[in-house]
Amino acid sequence: MCAPDPMTVLLVAVNAKYIHICPAVYSLKAFADRRISESGLLRDPGRISVEVAEYTINDRYQDVLSGILSRRADVIAFSVYIWNVDRIRRLIRDIRKVRGSSVRIWAGGPEATYYPEPLLRDGAGLCMLGEGEEVFTELTLWTAGISAGGISRREGPAGEEKPLREDTPGGAGALSGGASPDSDPAADGLPTGIRGLACLRDGELVSTGMAAPVDMDRIPFIYDDLQAFSHRILYYESSRGCPFACAYCLSGRERGIRFRNPETVERELQIFLDAKVPQVKFIDRTFNASPAHAMRIWRYLQDHDNGVTNFHFEIEGDQLTPEELALLKTLRPGLIQMEIGVQSANPETLQSVRRRAELDRIGAAMKELTEKQNINLHLDLIAGLPYEDMESFRESFRAVYAMRPHQFQLGFLKLLKGTELYDRREEYGLVCSEDAPYEVLKTRWMSYEDLHLLHRISDRVEEYVNSQGFRRSLPLAEALFGDAFALFEALADYYRDHGYEQKHPSVFQRYEIFTDFLRERAARRGQADAAETARLLETVRLDQFLHTHPSRRMTAEETFDFGNG
Repeated sequence: MCAPDPMTVLLVAVNAKYIHICPAVYSLKAFADRRISESGLLRDPGRISVEVAEYTINDRYQDVLSGILSRRADVIAFSVYIWNVDRIRRLIRDIRKVRGSSVRIWAGGPEATYYPEPLLRDGAGLCMLGEGEEVFTELTLWTAGISAGGISRREGPAGEEKPLREDTPGGAGALSGGASPDSDPAADGLPTGIRGLACLRDGELVSTGMAAPVDMDRIPFIYDDLQAFSHRILYYESSRGCPFACAYCLSGRERGIRFRNPETVERELQIFLDAKVPQVKFIDRTFNASPAHAMRIWRYLQDHDNGVTNFHFEIEGDQLTPEELALLKTLRPGLIQMEIGVQSANPETLQSVRRRAELDRIGAAMKELTEKQNINLHLDLIAGLPYEDMESFRESFRAVYAMRPHQFQLGFLKLLKGTELYDRREEYGLVCSEDAPYEVLKTRWMSYEDLHLLHRISDRVEEYVNSQGFRRSLPLAEALFGDAFALFEALADYYRDHGYEQKHPSVFQRYEIFTDFLRERAARRGQADAAETARLLETVRLDQFLHTHPSRRMTAEETFDFGNG
């Protein structure tokens, strides 16, 4: 007798760019594979096959759809985020039309957790709520007719389902229309013994509650073949959870932090180091929440540095200890880079979003680290927060820019369902787009026009600051215009008035535009600032040569020499 074909579960990721990977789908696969092979639940572990397919939002839609359908999977599970939810909802609708009830469709990730109903009405049979490793594995076993907890697919414990109210994840903002869940075989039996699932039952959203947090030490290393990830950024997780409760962030709903065993972390980091991968990004929400944890890993990287690999960390700048700062200043240039979310310099704004940020301490830490120039430093602001008007944001911009980060990110508030700010949006007059990524369009303190101006300024900061191609000329230009915000506001207006915003100028053209911008200003002012302008124009030419000449390439140390020329 021939063995039955395995049940195939296809985990689908739709990334923002090819260089990114989706660690979630690989973590789910690794966890399920280990559980299935080691638990003894199946006589034949090959009875279940978990596969991964990755695409990007820039891929041709028909190529993605045909690629998924060609796999002929029994179950298709999507990892859904704000950058891919629209594409995935369309895929779900079309897959359901082509495959009908012959396929099960599941969805997980933040969008499925906090806003499952649109995905379910589009044709997904089940949404996974919260951390997915345990839920996905239990659901996969249940679908195959087996449950690790002894819960039969047909006879789950009664009384555990509950309607989702307005104050529970996914309960707000229900949409109407779309495909009926009755077309999905998963809709005829919610496995109520598995925590962390939601489906539609007679048109009403029902749930088994949020999934329990997963023990970090039970999650396998997700990169079993590093060669398969060449030329891509690798992501790594040494902790989950966040010590803060920021009102704009989904992590603010969590409580407590779970750390991976440090010996396991060191062993896994050594795999990256031995392979000399270009970059590893830690996705810990606050890497230095535990100074002991951060110090141990940074020391390990210092002691085992391969001279190639770069490690990225998101940290709290005002929590850096003297010991941490002393260690960081001794690291090889390019070994690590750090991202610090300042978000605002307005104390009332920070208090309203439950954000703790001591600007003086962040500034002092930045001063120490920029003096050594061995770590790429990335600072963030968020426009559109409560109590931040244009004048307040100008001050926030000036304060953060003065710290001389190598990368300066102007972000815009995304009003994410499940966050405190979303719940208080009417109180604060926060108006956002109904479509992902739910960006705020106006607030009680900022008009749409204000935020649009900041978008235009953000584009110029990306081109002229974050490119690091104007490191010598920008400080001179700031002095000429009075401050950095005034400079970039004027440059943004120049781009608009001369039609450059839609043309996306090349690197070489940016130097020409900047030169013309400065000459136009000089012509209006006559002899005022003539000597300073002439010096500045010479410095722009020097920046252009050093940044673009094929025979001249910056060293790692020069790359971090921001604004000191």
